[in-house]
Amino acid sequence: MASAEAALATAEACDSQVEVSSMRSATSIAYANPDQTMTAVLSPVPVRTFEGSQWVDIDTTLKRADGGLVSPVATTQDLTLSGGGSGPLLMLGEPGRRISLTWPADLPAPVLRGDVATYPEVLPGVDLQVRVGDSWYQQLFVVKSAQAAANPALASLSFGVTTEGVSLREQSDGAIEAVDAEGEVVFGASAPSMWASPDPAAIEAAVRSEQRSRAVLDALVAGAVEEPAEPHRVRMEAEVSQSRLTVVPVQELLRSPDTVFPVYIDPNFAYPSPAYWTNVMDDNPNHSYFNQHDDYRVGRQWNTSNVWRSHMQFHNFDEMSGSIIISADLSVTADHTAACNGTNIQLWETEYISHFYQYTWNAAADGWLKYLDTKHFDANQSSCPKNNDTETFEGAALKSAVQAKVSAGANTMTFGLRAASESDYYQWTKFLPSKTALTVQYNRAPMRPVGLPFTTTSDCYLQCSSPAVVRNATPTLRARVQDADGGVLQTAFEIRTAASLSAPIVVGSTTMPRSFVTTSANATATATSQVPASKLTSGTTYYWHATTVDELGTWSGWGSWYSFTVDTSAPAVASVVSGEFPARQWGAEVGSAGTFTLSAASDAVEFSWQVDAGPVTTVAATGGDPATATTGPYAPATDMVHTLYARAKDVAGNVGPTVEHQFWVTPAANRCWNWRLDETSGATAQDWGNQDASDGVCPPIGSSVTAMPGAVSSGVTWMADAERGQVASFDGTGEIAASSPVLDTTKAFTVTAWAKLTDLASGGVQTVVSQAGPDTSDLSLEYRQDANGGAGGFCFTMAASDGELTTACAEPVSWPVTEGQWLHLAGVYDATLDVIRVYVMGDPVRCAGDAGEVAFTSPRPASGALLIGRGTQGAGAAPAHHLVGQLSDVYALQRVLSSSEICQMSAP
Repeated sequence: MASAEAALATAEACDSQVEVSSMRSATSIAYANPDQTMTAVLSPVPVRTFEGSQWVDIDTTLKRADGGLVSPVATTQDLTLSGGGSGPLLMLGEPGRRISLTWPADLPAPVLRGDVATYPEVLPGVDLQVRVGDSWYQQLFVVKSAQAAANPALASLSFGVTTEGVSLREQSDGAIEAVDAEGEVVFGASAPSMWASPDPAAIEAAVRSEQRSRAVLDALVAGAVEEPAEPHRVRMEAEVSQSRLTVVPVQELLRSPDTVFPVYIDPNFAYPSPAYWTNVMDDNPNHSYFNQHDDYRVGRQWNTSNVWRSHMQFHNFDEMSGSIIISADLSVTADHTAACNGTNIQLWETEYISHFYQYTWNAAADGWLKYLDTKHFDANQSSCPKNNDTETFEGAALKSAVQAKVSAGANTMTFGLRAASESDYYQWTKFLPSKTALTVQYNRAPMRPVGLPFTTTSDCYLQCSSPAVVRNATPTLRARVQDADGGVLQTAFEIRTAASLSAPIVVGSTTMPRSFVTTSANATATATSQVPASKLTSGTTYYWHATTVDELGTWSGWGSWYSFTVDTSAPAVASVVSGEFPARQWGAEVGSAGTFTLSAASDAVEFSWQVDAGPVTTVAATGGDPATATTGPYAPATDMVHTLYARAKDVAGNVGPTVEHQFWVTPAANRCWNWRLDETSGATAQDWGNQDASDGVCPPIGSSVTAMPGAVSSGVTWMADAERGQVASFDGTGEIAASSPVLDTTKAFTVTAWAKLTDLASGGVQTVVSQAGPDTSDLSLEYRQDANGGAGGFCFTMAASDGELTTACAEPVSWPVTEGQWLHLAGVYDATLDVIRVYVMGDPVRCAGDAGEVAFTSPRPASGALLIGRGTQGAGAAPAHHLVGQLSDVYALQRVLSSSEICQMSAP
């Protein structure tokens, strides 16, 4: 299966282990197990390579290709060798990152034997061998005799170098590197060295000391030509440029009479592979043996003082990152032990190795970190005989060490092999690198939960992510959970007073409801948990985190801390201020634009407002205490009373109560109102003002007019009158009331009405038309018993800004006050002349009547409703001064009518 998720599903369904093909590499392979765990099998050396469209096993056998070139069957490197003649000896790397080495003369055709290509007699008595490994190559000059060694050409050996995308450099320890433009090592080589063949006397000494047969000891030291004792190996100097690589053989070794031939001269390059191993040896403590052996070498080498140890490094640990290790074991295969009864080999955890081609005994001295296990190996085919022996290191220490690496997020882990006794020849052991496997069964732990924002639906508004502010004491915590293996995830939440596991718990993980979600493969899901009631307090900041466990009991560990503050207090609008439209006052004229400034507590972040039933508009608050906002321009399309409704909202989404700001829009010029009171039934008196084209006093003026119908109370009835037709009749208990102020009493106005009083003795004051003020009527057209020295009369009264009342009364000269008589009454405030007037008329033939006038300044703005048939008096503008009689054709005009106009209106 290509993905781990698909493989896990198949493994569970089929109850068998399934490979995860996408996780296969040259050094690792992964399996999904039926129990939803994973198994990784890691190698310290490449065991496969990707060719074409498939993985194939490593095969270092050299073969001739088209064109005569030579290349290995299947390795991780891109390496081509010369088939003889001119041209490069070898080309290593891929286009853009490549190095070529060229021998200065034509090369003979190579003799191929397995993984070795031998170019015979490149100098007299000197062969050139190239050996290919899984990810490396080794080139050796084999100097076969002393006569060959005397050749002056061996004073230095040079190769022409051609590079593509890399440049050469030499390190202080003699290592040679090819690096790209960013300084990354693309190829590396240990310091060049040379060695002679072993002295045959060493074998003779072994025969005498151990009293073994020559055949047995020959077998014990088999391969000694490749690995002589230290005195025969010396480091060579190298000269490196971008066009030439030169090594300088040590002439003393070549010409010494004690030198045993052949002598080997070894410069080499290899990829700095992600999976490497190497040997180190104490008698040559500063020399790197990287790529110089085919086997791990462990213990004291037979008949030498050389003590060997091996290091191997495993990669791709990041595939297990965050996992719980269920088991870990390391299997290695010995192909030779010195003793027939076997030997004990120790496994250690060792330090990370960055450059194997520079790793030496001294470099490794302090890198043996932790002893892990010991196993007994027994393998000696030639003497005992016993076949290869594969043993497996295991146990709690190994498992714990692997877990520590995985938990630390490491990508590699390095192990070392060493003999239990490094002074005993019989513990000399060799192992096969390609038969080494670290097998780890692991359960990929769920990802640590990641906090998600609170939802705006019920918990928050603007600040939903940590540090969040929520508007209720039972918010729902939300976290993103994920498990690469899928399945049912259980998530626990916890709330504390601070972001610390030592802080007091507010709501523990056993009290918070657990969340159970089912995920598919590696998909994410959302775990939620609502805080129980009575656990949180408004105004307090809390800290929460979450942890998730899968079906196998593997916990993710606690996720990061997140904070939130509970704020359940709604901000109230403290004030609404407008220069153009002040509260309960006459403001700008209809059609004029104005703004409103809203203020609230400092935590308000925005205000919403609307006028009457218009659209709701939101405006952001500015900082400060209080928080404020100014609406956009608002131009009322109609006059009279309007109401702005405003609410404040805080960052948590708490919405305060609605505050009302009533304002009065000044009518346009010639605005007037007319209640004809000619209804025959119903509880509403229609306002005909500015609507009847035939009305010469109050004609239409446009669409800005807001009609002000009057509400008819009990005590008022409709009746037919012989003179006036249909009229309103008042019994002294009712009234007809507009819903709000009509006249701006600070400006000039006129009120008129036809009135017939039927009981002059019913009260000291009987009001025809009034507009209420805070404690009395601010304007009142009325009959007063105390007028004219107690003779009674009709008057017009207004309240000044200080509450003082001023009354103008008409003397009943032309029109004596009598019951049952229709009279035309008018009250005028002339703001230009600072006077108020009252008119009493009704002559059916000529314009005549009585009038009164007094000076008056500083009128008080009447804030109450316009009333017909009564006035107000006392706290709360209580009903008072009810009229007994009939009324007809009441006008209110926001201008001064001349006496002539009033006279014309009094015509029956």
